[in-house]
Amino acid sequence: MKRERLLAILIVMFAFLSIIDTNFPARSLGYIDLESISLIISFMLVSKLLSVSGAFSKLSSWILSRGGNVAIFLLLLMAELGAALLMNDTSLFFMIPLVIIISKISGCELRDLAVLVTIAANIGSALTPFGNPQNIIIWRHYHITILNFMLEMTPFFLISTGILLIFALMENLSLRKVKIPTVRLDMKLAISALVILSLNLVLAQIGLYWMGLLISLIASSILRREVLLKIDIPLIIIFCLLFMDFGELSYLMGVWRVIPPITGFEIVLTSSIISQLMSNVPATITLLNHISNWRALAIGVNLGGTGFITGSMANIITLRLTKIDLKKFHEVSIPYFLALLSCFLLLSYLSIYP
Repeated sequence: MKRERLLAILIVMFAFLSIIDTNFPARSLGYIDLESISLIISFMLVSKLLSVSGAFSKLSSWILSRGGNVAIFLLLLMAELGAALLMNDTSLFFMIPLVIIISKISGCELRDLAVLVTIAANIGSALTPFGNPQNIIIWRHYHITILNFMLEMTPFFLISTGILLIFALMENLSLRKVKIPTVRLDMKLAISALVILSLNLVLAQIGLYWMGLLISLIASSILRREVLLKIDIPLIIIFCLLFMDFGELSYLMGVWRVIPPITGFEIVLTSSIISQLMSNVPATITLLNHISNWRALAIGVNLGGTGFITGSMANIITLRLTKIDLKKFHEVSIPYFLALLSCFLLLSYLSIYP
């Protein structure tokens, strides 16, 4: 426990110094997006505070009161909208604890709920340019307006959601109505957590990620000191590895004259498969300078976030938080990926979309 505490302190200090000091070695040696890492740590702390406050339990009671397929659809819709607004990775720090509580109360299979909610977060995040890291990269690189991005990605979002709802029905999931005891909500703590969350979002918009992290750390130590000891260190390390700069690999593609995909069909297929192998963020960075059709690239890398666990950091977060079996995760996620890929390959082959 002492070692984990020391490691947590060192990682936070390293991130803090790297962000406020551009001459710090991490900037030149690590090529790690420590601004994103600091925001993720802040969201992890806020999630813990909301969980302790009883907010997740209260929300789960409201969802379960609807019962049946309506409750399932509400849960998936919440995951999609949350990811579109807060980014898919960070939104799962709020959604997965909620899923765990709902599963325990209702008796519904945790695996099925968790995988479907994760898929919902991945496809919901595709709708906005700030819904996930790969969209942010594409949005900035191609200089697309927010409205245009959302309009172009709406068909992807709607079709993907439709297929997801079909999968939910096929899984025969149903959250039965149960008599739920009164849940105590610490309103002061819940409001404080939401204020911290809002401050992080505002500070992130103006580039002051380090200040948001500092506020989150100080506030957490005052409100509930124990949440600082529950930071998932291995998960943060995984984030650091996945948020490294893959620009060098993209450069080598040009040096080696690797032939880039040209048609929409080729782009969707190539980017989705590469995303499965190396995750969709590094896949985007690798392909970015070699593809002019941003719509096909956005569809491919967002589609590639589903399927194998390596496709998206969101998948790893779910596996880490729920402890569900990897094989069971893939039993739902891979068939969904194949169905979605087949659908969009057909649409691109027929020159319908993108």
